[in-house]
Amino acid sequence: MTPTCKPYSLKLNPVFFKNWFALYLWTLLFFAPFIINFLWGNHDWGWVKDETPLLSGVFEGRFSQFILQTMLFSGKILPVLTLCIALLFFALAALLLLDLWQIPQKSIYIITLSLFLITSPYILSWLYFAFIILSNLTWPLAIIIACKLLNQNSSPTNFSLSVILFTLALGGYPPVINMVGVIFFATALINLCFDKLSPTTILKKYIPHALSAALAVFFFLITQYFLKKYGLQNDTYNTASISFTNIPEKLTFCISSAIKQFITPTSFISSFYKYTTLIIFLSAAVKLFQNLPRGFSAKLTFILLMSGMLLSSVITVFLSENTSYVLFEPRIEFYGLLYIYFFSFAVLLKTTDKLAKNVAFSALILLLWYNFSTLSDASKVWKFGMFAETNLANRFLSRLEQNKNFSPDFPRYTFIQSGTLSLRPKYYHSPTAQKADSYTLTAPYIPWHLPTKAYQFYYPTSFTAMDFDVYWSFIPFGAPPHTAEFIRYIKENATPWPHQNAIYIDHSHIILTLSPDGIWRASQWLDNNF
Repeated sequence: MTPTCKPYSLKLNPVFFKNWFALYLWTLLFFAPFIINFLWGNHDWGWVKDETPLLSGVFEGRFSQFILQTMLFSGKILPVLTLCIALLFFALAALLLLDLWQIPQKSIYIITLSLFLITSPYILSWLYFAFIILSNLTWPLAIIIACKLLNQNSSPTNFSLSVILFTLALGGYPPVINMVGVIFFATALINLCFDKLSPTTILKKYIPHALSAALAVFFFLITQYFLKKYGLQNDTYNTASISFTNIPEKLTFCISSAIKQFITPTSFISSFYKYTTLIIFLSAAVKLFQNLPRGFSAKLTFILLMSGMLLSSVITVFLSENTSYVLFEPRIEFYGLLYIYFFSFAVLLKTTDKLAKNVAFSALILLLWYNFSTLSDASKVWKFGMFAETNLANRFLSRLEQNKNFSPDFPRYTFIQSGTLSLRPKYYHSPTAQKADSYTLTAPYIPWHLPTKAYQFYYPTSFTAMDFDVYWSFIPFGAPPHTAEFIRYIKENATPWPHQNAIYIDHSHIILTLSPDGIWRASQWLDNNF
């Protein structure tokens, strides 16, 4: 009698599992600068100081964002532990994916290729935010487990578990939908070109996968609807209603973006990295095509699957009303383009062509050195930047205390910060500094919204009653009343830091002017409210 596999079991090839410990030790070595230096980004001040309550991500629709943080650490962000556990889960995700794609069971291939994924500079997008490191490095594991369950067998138990995992991942960070699509099409390509499954067999095999993902999207959207209906979710840039007007134009834009993402450098991701990985991708595409079964249907299926994989990497761009927040952003490409690179290396290592394998392995070694040097450079830039910006905060507090109108005894001031000032670019010397994304380099440590969370982090008392966005976007005119002196400051006297006129204070307002952009936005606010 043939033994049956339990429908809920998740099998991992012992060869891959055996490499988990060695892979993790290498991972810790690569990330040592970030483990030793506890850094946090502009969203983190309140959460680092206190904790991340289970439902504190609901305001932007991320209902499952802090599940793991709550389960493991009672919502607290713990230096060393938070990052180390996140990397442990991410390392397992890499191994599970290589097992799914059945690359040759050689430890040198398994560890080298996994390290390429884990230490990619795309991960910097999440290292900047201490409060979601654990969450965002764990969603890949949830997605890959769901895919493996479905690939193992589509029993009701496995199907239900995959729907739950996909839904939780979407509820933690919606752009993971890119990764779901990329893994789906990449695995189907392996089945077509290496396993020699017929297009009909592949179609039947992946119906449960497609249904599982579709159900997860449905449950995610239903949850979003009720969160908005009952006022628990704000209409922010990543939760706003999606406009499906001009779909053909948007689709054309996404096709173009799917191609351009291979050649568009950003901060800490240079042209060298982009063009090296592009060559690997093109080489893998050639090898896949060479391995195709004969016949028109196989070629047509190949084109459809390859197109699906590429377009999956920009699903978020297609769905976003304002693409400026998601186009060529490393935090989005982390869930899309990065896995196309990973897949491309896996394909070349699976081939019987020794030259292709040697080229792929040599490129991996080269890129691992690039990853290590880039992570080290980023750690240095971020450390200098955080030191400079937190010292700037202390200088502001000192100057505030010297003002005769300031009293720290009880919160009564409306605090308005005009503009932002990031000092990290001072320490980053690269051609891509001018092509930086909005987080890994240019976003300041002092937050864009609720900036006094950072300033009062270093102060014994709370001196604000209201704390407003640095762009003046949400400041209602007349509440509280604005004096003629207040208006004169905005119109005539406001000057960027470190000028003496960078700070204005009266009996009810504190204004900190940090940049010319802040002056312009304050002026626009006045014009719109008179």
